[in-house]
Amino acid sequence: MYTVHVKRVTATEARQNWFGLLDAIAGGEVVVIERHGRRIVLRREEQAEHGAAEVPDYSRILRVRDLDRADQWGWEWTADGLVPRGDPGEGA
Repeated sequence: MYTVHVKRVTATEARQNWFGLLDAIAGGEVVVIERHGRRIVLRREEQAEHGAAEVPDYSRILRVRDLDRADQWGWEWTADGLVPRGDPGEGA
């Protein structure tokens, strides 16, 4: 069993000492910010044994017909419901 030192601060204290708290968290300290009876726990993310965690490869499940225009299409709510906007299959 091990004991972890936890620093507890209010939201106001966190705002006033934000960069000091970030330094403490980066150094391995766990910080709990309490606001309106709720607790937010901040701690440093531990790296995987072999360096940074791998980014998952979603290419097999996410497919886009025209990747170069992916930022030009989406969905839009209208009186008729949800309709595609600027669909890459439209040729527009």
